[in-house]
Formats: sequence, C-alpha cells, structure tokens
Amino acid sequence: MEVKSLHLICVVQVVHSFIFQPEQQQRPNVSIVTTQCGQVMGLHNGNGYSYKSIPYARPPTGSRRWQPPEPLSRSDGTCWSGLYNATEFVSQCVQWNDDATDVVGTEDCLHLNVWSPTVGPTANLPVMVFVHGGNLEYGNSHDSTYSPTEELARDTQVVYVSMNYRLHAFGFMALDILTQNSKTNTSGNYGFMDQILALKWVQDNIGNFGGDPKQVTLFGQSGGATAVIALVTSPLSKNLFSKAWILSGSPIFTTSLAQASRDNLSFLNNTGCTNITCLQQLSPLEVTKAVEWDSFPNWNENDQYILPKRGDHDGSLPVIDGYVMPESPQDAWLHGKANDVPLLIGTMAQELDDVAPGNGTWADYEALVREYLGTYSNDIADMALHLYPVGEVNPRYQLACMITDIRVGCGNDVMALYASANKAPVYRYVGVHQPSSPISGYVYSFHTWDVYAFFGAIKDLLDHPTATDYMFEANIRQEVMSFVHDGRPHTSTWQPFPRNIGLLSDTTSVVNSYHSYQCSFWMMQGFYRSSWAN
Repeated sequence: MEVKSLHLICVVQVVHSFIFQPEQQQRPNVSIVTTQCGQVMGLHNGNGYSYKSIPYARPPTGSRRWQPPEPLSRSDGTCWSGLYNATEFVSQCVQWNDDATDVVGTEDCLHLNVWSPTVGPTANLPVMVFVHGGNLEYGNSHDSTYSPTEELARDTQVVYVSMNYRLHAFGFMALDILTQNSKTNTSGNYGFMDQILALKWVQDNIGNFGGDPKQVTLFGQSGGATAVIALVTSPLSKNLFSKAWILSGSPIFTTSLAQASRDNLSFLNNTGCTNITCLQQLSPLEVTKAVEWDSFPNWNENDQYILPKRGDHDGSLPVIDGYVMPESPQDAWLHGKANDVPLLIGTMAQELDDVAPGNGTWADYEALVREYLGTYSNDIADMALHLYPVGEVNPRYQLACMITDIRVGCGNDVMALYASANKAPVYRYVGVHQPSSPISGYVYSFHTWDVYAFFGAIKDLLDHPTATDYMFEANIRQEVMSFVHDGRPHTSTWQPFPRNIGLLSDTTSVVNSYHSYQCSFWMMQGFYRSSWAN
C-alpha cells in the first residue's frame, strides 16, 4: 500500500471516543467525507472544516520519478483502505532547507488540502484552487499566513483547495535522457502535470466537500501564478476551471524543450549518471545538489531581484514541451488555443521592496542605475533616471518602482494584452496599499501583500493593524469575490484591460493607465525578456 491509512484499531478507538462521549463532546471535531478513493476524516474547528494532506496521486518515486503523475484508483489497489486520517499536514515536496545544507520534504508529497464552510453534495459553493509560490523550487500547500483557512472559507462562503506539486529538478528537469524514457516523449513540466491532476481530483470529488465543480477559480501567486499562466494556456487543463486569478507571475515562456535539455546537461554531468536507472536511484539530496543553482542555468536566479545587466541570462524551469505547453502562452492566446476564461491579473506597485541602493543615498541610487543599466547604454541609464527621477520620494522607493516595472509590472501588462485577444474579459490591477508599519523590513506595496490580505493574514503579520489595513483586506476580498461569482470585479467602473486598470488599496480607484510611459520605454528597448523567469 503506497498511501497511509489508519489501522483498524485506530479507527475503532476514534469512532468509540466520539460515539460514546457526552453530547457536548460529539459535535466539534470529526467530519467524514467520501471521495472516489474512500472515506477521509477531517476536523471542524468551530469556523469551518479542514481535510489535510489527502493523496491525489501515486508517489512519484522510483520508476515514477520524472514521469507524469498517476492517479489513485480502487481498481488497481492504489487507494487507501479504511478511513484516511486527514487531520494533519504530513508532507512537503523535496527542497533545500533554510541554509541549503540539506533537503527537507519527501518525494511522496502529492497531497492536497480542502477547507470548507460546509460539507455535503447540496451546498454547491464556489471553489477556489490555490497554487503556492516559491519560484517553482520551494514552498508547500499549507504555510502559515500563506494558505487558505477555515476562517477564510467561513467568511467568503467558498470551498478552498491547495496542493503540493513537484519542485525544482523533480518537477521541472528537462533532459534528452528523460524525454527518451518518457510516456509522453517529453520531459520537464511535471509540476504542472501534478497541478492538472489535482484539478481533475477537484472535478471528481469536490461536490461532497460542499463545492460546485462547475464554479472553480484557479489562483496562484508568484511561481504559483506562473503555473496558473501555464494551465490557462494548456490544452490538458481544458474544462477544469472557469476563471483564473494571476498574482505577480512570470509573463514570459520562451525556452524550448531542446534548449532546456542542452542547458541542463551540467545537471546530468554532475550526477555522474549515464542511464535512467542511475538517475532514478539517486537520493533526493543527490538530485538537489546536482542542480546548477548559482552558475548557468542559475536556478537560484538571484540576479533577477535587482536591475538587469546586459548578457545576464538564466535558464527557465517551464519549457515549451509540445505536450503540457504546445506553444507559448502568448501564441496560445493569439491562436485561440488557450482556455478562454475570465482572468484577473495583479501585480504590486513595489514588488521588490527590500533592495536598498548602497547606503541609501541618491548618489548610491544613481551609481547603481548606471552600474547595471549602463551595461546596455548610457542613454538607457539616462532615460531610467529621467523616468524615475532623483529627488522624488526616496532612493529605495524609486529603485523598487524601477525594478518592479522591469521585472514584473510591464511584462504583465504585455501578457494581459495578449490574453485580451480572447473573448473572455481580462481585468488588470496594481496593488498600491502600503502596510501601516514595516513587515519583515518591507515598507511599501511588496510582493505577496495582496494574497496575504486576501487570506486574512494581516492580523498575523502586523502587531497593531490599523483600520486602513483591514479596509484593504476587505476591499481585495470584495473585488475577488465578485470576480469569483460573476467574472468581473465589484467596482462598476473597472473595465476589461486595456480600457483601464484598477488600483487596489483600502478602496479601488480606476485609471486609464499605470506607468505607461515607463513601460513603453522598457518594452521598446527589449526589456520584456528581463521579466522574472519563473
């Protein structure tokens, strides 16, 4: 048996403890729901129901490493027997630990979580499926402050799902040797295939958890948003969701399977393997160590959190593989091949808020701009300083705005423009609310602040949140919930892109454009390719 189950004696003890207790102890805890693979036991905490770490695929280990995920099935005996204990989070996928000296997690990690305000097949509540961020290299489906909760389900009357998916080399390694041994004649994008299988699980099972499989909104932040872009434009995810919310994703997918396979040859050389059996027998730590993290293809991508320099180039984890992604998202939209669903595309005004220029003086700011952008030309550096002038606000703020426009914001405008070629509407926003006090050193509208607010984490991140902080949380929920229910934001004057853009703070204001002159300059100079890669 490849997935955990409760021994019969444990089931008897659990059932006994709740049947033969006084009435006041029967109600608050255990909830049992039936899935296609059997019954799962979750908990009700007084606010809502949670079911944690439910397997949705066979463990991708051994001969299943670097293969498409395989669903669990009663017919082949891969489901659990008895009652599955879904009361605790049990796994995350393999990734570096905090100081990159060892790995944490396990390859047997393809589990998902459900949070619901109610259960049963008659509720028919909207469903939101969250893909966590982490550069497609780290993170998990249940991080505190960065995942749904029972309280969120209760307050929004939505059923939430999040999933683990394979990360870094396990989820995105492309190599000829893997392609030759693949069931799909491709390699890479395994993490996207995991997410697609999780969405299929939602279609098959979410009804018994109170959700409506016809009302599924897919959303992801950072690397998770990059994944959502892939799934929105993949033929394999057709009819698996009806709307998508993209938060600070990478707008570019330019690497072919052939190019990535060449880029990743250094990984193969580092393993010392010459055949697939050897690769499948490597330990998780050996696989992780073999990745080129700090030299080309530079999977750490540390250079993408500062201004670009001419000649800098990192490999990309997502690839145009001919299977999950037959073509780039931009081409899929232009050719009418994407999933034509309403989109909400958001970025923050100062995504990269923690990069201070030297000692923080204007002289340091100007020197840094010329050090980096001067590698393209002095004219580009001069224009950058004209568009983000010395003397306005402060050096840190100006640098954060410049890096954000180049790396995230302007590229997402271009992506939204391509997506608007479809019939379904595309709504674009920029988050401009700034927290009332610093959060881990961040002072402006920083990366992740919008999803933190949506999840209700402001109270956990700020010691003394203000009314304005809570109004931002309420406003973003109001806009998103309207989109989930009706396919458009709450603010009536907010029209589909490119007609206007919503600026989200404690209220929503609508503008015809945002940083349009800056973005025009960066895009004309070819900086679209400097957008975040993952």
